[in-house]
Amino acid sequence: MIFRIPLFLLIIILTLMLPVKGFSQKGPQAGDIYREYAVNLKNGNWWRVTDPNARHAGAAAFLPNPVLEINIDDLKGAVRAEVLMDIWGGHAGTSGKKFRFNDSAWMDVPDVPTIPQRPECYMTEYNVILNLPLRYLKEGKNTFEGTSGGQICYNFNWGQWGWYVMMVRIYYGPGKSHAVGQITWPASGGTISENPEIAINPEDPGNVNKIQVIGKYYGYDENGDGLYFDWHRAYHGTEIEGHIGTLTQAPYQLTWDTRYVPDQDPAGISLVARIRDTNGIWFVTDVVDSIHLERPDSLSVKMYTSHDIPEKFTVRTGRTMSCKNVIDMLVNAMSCRLYHRTWNAGDDHAAGGHIDKPLIINGSSFKCYGKNHFFALSSVDVPVSILYEGINEIAYTSDTEHHGIEILWPGPAFIVRYTHLTLSLPGN
Repeated sequence: MIFRIPLFLLIIILTLMLPVKGFSQKGPQAGDIYREYAVNLKNGNWWRVTDPNARHAGAAAFLPNPVLEINIDDLKGAVRAEVLMDIWGGHAGTSGKKFRFNDSAWMDVPDVPTIPQRPECYMTEYNVILNLPLRYLKEGKNTFEGTSGGQICYNFNWGQWGWYVMMVRIYYGPGKSHAVGQITWPASGGTISENPEIAINPEDPGNVNKIQVIGKYYGYDENGDGLYFDWHRAYHGTEIEGHIGTLTQAPYQLTWDTRYVPDQDPAGISLVARIRDTNGIWFVTDVVDSIHLERPDSLSVKMYTSHDIPEKFTVRTGRTMSCKNVIDMLVNAMSCRLYHRTWNAGDDHAAGGHIDKPLIINGSSFKCYGKNHFFALSSVDVPVSILYEGINEIAYTSDTEHHGIEILWPGPAFIVRYTHLTLSLPGN
């Protein structure tokens, strides 16, 4: 059977499925030498940052905003610094997110760059990396704090956002003692197959206590910036997530699980490793790039991202909200997973209320597999039999009187594994 896709659906597919490549990588680069200092703020109410002028009666319990501490014990040889923060967008519409160190100048917390209009009005949790002037820091105890403006939309007089991680990276010059190594397989310009082995060779294994491999490729967004073609890593605690893998002992080889990594553009994958020595100093290897993922002719993996993501995508007190997802074909589809980023989607009374399965796909109900009052990136196995060629509806509902479920930017995505394909469209 030949399936003909209406022109308007084809336009949506070609527009939405193409990788976004307009933003460059931030954070550690090849050759960098640095140390990380991190504080997990998910402790009491430390993670909440409230508008000092909020008039809602509930805001007073969170004011004044706390002044927090982080200890930095080594600035010798430092050449620059940066902060990494995990930001919960908070109450819809919250604007004016700012922070500062040691009573220095306030610095803006930017909004998600891929939301085209009114990013404050969407539900988000995302990583922010910003340069931090070294003059704002000192060895020993450093203080930091956040502040907030009001709500520019959906206003109920309670501007409030949150942060779960404050990490300071101190970068050093080449004179700083550090481990050295490189990725030895694959090589730049090489070809990998499904579930490949990646090998790293540190020059002095006895001086290494951790190696982590990070990949740049087209896949679901872990860190909330809305970029699918990106370096895949995220921080929602003080340890990295969403990367290819971590090694703590020799042999320094790991298997990359690519079962649900979409098909890539030719030579579209890059890899890098970071190596930590026994003194806690990280070193970033050279990038291995232009790698081609070659699957058997009988196998293909496609990702279908959603559109019509609503502002304030949050459900409670009997409300149901949805977005749309266009699947171009299901012929020879073997399996499907839905990936989504949520806040407070813990499949319990705090999230769904009395609704046991608050995720609804084309009328069929599923659990969300999220966390109570916290971020989760989770996946749900979806029977291919309930999916449609063309438009699919992904909905969420809750009858709790409390916070309800937030569906975070960039919204859910289907990843479908196929046997031999008879139709191929540009993009993934």
